[in-house]
Amino acid sequence: MPRRPLDPTELMVGQPLRFNAYDAKGKLLLRLGQVIGSEAQLEKLLEHGLFYGTEEECRGPPQPPPPSPVAQILEARDRLQALFTDPAPADFPGSVAAIAERVRDACHANPDVALATILLRTDGPYGVRHAVNAAIACQLTGSALGLDGGELAATVCAALTMNIAMFDLQEELLALEGPLSDAQHAAVRAHCQLGVARLRDHGITSAAWLNAVRDHHERADGSGYPGGKRGDEIGRPARLLALADVYCARVSGRDYRPPLQPTLALRWLFLNEGAALDERLARGFIKTLGVYPPGTGVRLRNGSLAVVIQRGPAGHQPVVASLTTQDGLRVGSPIRRRGDVEAHTVSEVADLAALGIEVSMEALWGADARA
Repeated sequence: MPRRPLDPTELMVGQPLRFNAYDAKGKLLLRLGQVIGSEAQLEKLLEHGLFYGTEEECRGPPQPPPPSPVAQILEARDRLQALFTDPAPADFPGSVAAIAERVRDACHANPDVALATILLRTDGPYGVRHAVNAAIACQLTGSALGLDGGELAATVCAALTMNIAMFDLQEELLALEGPLSDAQHAAVRAHCQLGVARLRDHGITSAAWLNAVRDHHERADGSGYPGGKRGDEIGRPARLLALADVYCARVSGRDYRPPLQPTLALRWLFLNEGAALDERLARGFIKTLGVYPPGTGVRLRNGSLAVVIQRGPAGHQPVVASLTTQDGLRVGSPIRRRGDVEAHTVSEVADLAALGIEVSMEALWGADARA
């Protein structure tokens, strides 16, 4: 009887299987109607499972292509915006979990593209963009550091909701050049605890999630708020979220200042805030994002301008795509370069926007960046 590998669109954790699944030797892995109980079981089925049936059944109806990582991230932003502007969401915990799943799937499908959206997809309201950006950084760093599934999920959900109590205020502060007013300062200082209260009102009971939202502005040296906690008094999810929050804020521009280049943001994060943020986690954070995170504009040794498209095995040797010739002429299509070739190594970071160089993610990453 014909057989084919299982399609990811046919399987979902918590849902019953619609057919018998076998391995390559014909051994039954999961019976029709049995519920897929965990992500681990799902991964095993996708790795080893086969469907046996008629030729027509094995062929099945044509399936639409899955959404690209960029499309999933943009959908996460849109859904978070809708959730935060809904005065009475029907299933807040489930909605946030579904948004976190979009972030996770995008990071799993192409982590370099997911990271590049932080730097290159700067459209849309800042509040939701920043929250999803921080969730991407937490998802990838937490996974690289080996956080267990529950702790990682709580951290990503906390990233998405850390500023729920100052969602409207964020846009107001974006254009602020001078110091905060007393009322604005008080609102900022209160947003962590107010956020926890609002999340509880929306049905959130996870201690790890709530504690991360409460403590993401605490600092290891005791200089943070709202409780002035120190060191290990601050949970790991909150410490990781603090790194993601600071980095993503600094690489985003304001009306009164351009964005900080990612290499400088990472260096400042580690060197200037060593006493305030978790130094060990900061090392893991920087290693995960890379010395030159995907999406970073660079000038190569041969003089051409390029964009980092993939973190290399050595952080200082990323894979890049040239956007100009060595004489500065714009090329028709980006030219992929190897970072281990002398002429194509990075000589310095370049602000492509300031140089008038527009960057098309789809031209750089193809279908994975199709919105």
